[in-house]
Amino acid sequence: MLDPKFSTYSNKAAKAMDDAINAPLARHTTLKIGGEADRLCQPHTKDELVELIDGLNTKGEPWFILGGGSNLLVSSEGFRGTVIRTTNLLEITNPEPGVLVASAGARLPHIAKFAASLGLSGLEFAVGIPGTVGGGVIMNCGAHGSSMSNIFVSALVFDTTTNELKTMSKDDLAFEYRRCRLDPAKHVVVEARFKMEQGAREDIERKTKENEEYRFRTQPIGTPNAGSTFKNPDPQRTAGFLLDKAGAKQLQEGQAGVSSLHANFVVNLGGATSNQVTTLLRRMQDRVHEEFDVHLSPEWKILGHFTDSEKEVWKKS
Repeated sequence: MLDPKFSTYSNKAAKAMDDAINAPLARHTTLKIGGEADRLCQPHTKDELVELIDGLNTKGEPWFILGGGSNLLVSSEGFRGTVIRTTNLLEITNPEPGVLVASAGARLPHIAKFAASLGLSGLEFAVGIPGTVGGGVIMNCGAHGSSMSNIFVSALVFDTTTNELKTMSKDDLAFEYRRCRLDPAKHVVVEARFKMEQGAREDIERKTKENEEYRFRTQPIGTPNAGSTFKNPDPQRTAGFLLDKAGAKQLQEGQAGVSSLHANFVVNLGGATSNQVTTLLRRMQDRVHEEFDVHLSPEWKILGHFTDSEKEVWKKS
């Protein structure tokens, strides 16, 4: 239950408290797993977002930024703190030719289709990624041979260590495969600026649609999942390929199973727990290690209480 210390905020920040206390998180994650958070907040503006985080830090209360709820495993025991959803921060603008600026909560499929409608090329890869701009920048999300870093110009970031809003460039973020220099526990992406190439709208829309259709053909869209489970260990051998060859599609733990459509997708067959999922991930890692002597690292982040044994799944080799 909510701790009594979760109480007083300014009027502006209080407007963000419009959802719930002791809020079940399963409904806000694409895997449909997760216990209760002490409080769930949904800021309506960038100012509310910043003031809310500042207030929580001042009080020493834990918080977590939640975007689209993909690439995330929430403990079935929940999270002792405030979860801040960026679901209301959806603005996408085209301030100058070839440039898009998108708020943290803007969905990647939406911004990809918006770019295509303007004849801007560069975001076609993102149409099948069920995440948001904020998480996409932090994780340097990618698909179809491209990634966020290829079009990224800068981001407005709230640095909670200094309580400053600052603009950070591509060099500042030092992008790598599925990561960048930003620490999501300290840095909050408020909005991001992207630069793209002008092209033929019909061609860009066609490519965007092809990528979207590819996702529907090759991924378990109709069953709750958190997106790609493991990072690719190298460019030549994808995690899906290694898992498939190791026979991982046969694996199931309770109500958590490996998709028969794509071996790098774990699905919730109905009522799966975070412990079942974590156990399944360990078994998948073991299969690949035994077969190929390769350690797979999860793409997903975790939130809430996990045992030391469960956390071993997220340790690098």
